[in-house]
Amino acid sequence: MDLAARLATLGHLASRRQLVDLGYGRAAIDSALSGGPLVPVRPGWVATPAATQLAVIAVLHGARLTGASALGALGVWNGADRDIHLQLPPNAHRVEQRPLTPIAVFRPPRFAPGRIVKHWSEARPSPTRAPAWTVGTVDAVSAFCRRHPDEHVVAAIESAVHTRAMSRRDLPMLVGALPRRLRRLVSRIPFSAESGLESVARFRLEALGLSLVAQVAIGPDRVDLVIDGWLVIELDGDEWHDPVKDRARTNRLIRAGYAVLRFGYADVFGGWDDLVATIYALLGDAARTAR
Repeated sequence: MDLAARLATLGHLASRRQLVDLGYGRAAIDSALSGGPLVPVRPGWVATPAATQLAVIAVLHGARLTGASALGALGVWNGADRDIHLQLPPNAHRVEQRPLTPIAVFRPPRFAPGRIVKHWSEARPSPTRAPAWTVGTVDAVSAFCRRHPDEHVVAAIESAVHTRAMSRRDLPMLVGALPRRLRRLVSRIPFSAESGLESVARFRLEALGLSLVAQVAIGPDRVDLVIDGWLVIELDGDEWHDPVKDRARTNRLIRAGYAVLRFGYADVFGGWDDLVATIYALLGDAARTAR
């Protein structure tokens, strides 16, 4: 595997020592820096412009991304926490190094980052073939779970498994690192949701005592939630939703005898009361019609 391809497997950012341990000679690294795809980040670290700015910031602080920041870099649900969470060992040098390449060269995060939050603790070493600028998924989820409400804990864990950033075989290790209350919560996760938005909505609706089933196959379609066997709830959190296909899907569900409500991120996190009132209004109309 050529050097650029190997760096891509490491999140486009690695230390020279890590690359040498993986079998790449110092001359090859120097050549890639002088006329190839690599740029220097700080003494001893190299990257390509595809590296995320948050990872570069972590390296400049002599740290690793953890918690919500690490989950976001892995494509795992991390709620609305935009702070840059860094894990540093207790004896770490506390002065940020100046970048050898401007941070603007690297890939910006999807959302504008907040403040830098440092967490001083010992960390498990990263495997040689894993990115060294972030903690492992289990450690990232564990750190996230200790700082966020239960609905986001469920969403993060379910998302980590769904995206394959973490396997179910990792769950015992995760559970062992969590407080007892969160262990009981993890034991009730159905691992059916396909998005963090769906996990949060299901968690809240179940808390209201509604009878619902997640990820139900109806003809050629699989819907997010079904309440009382007939009311379909679709959570449209993905910005790449195709409105034409969504309309065709909704029409098929209606022809199959279902009522359909569609909600997005803003409805769940900015208009929850209206969302619930809409569901109850439809359920109430059905109950009155049945009488």
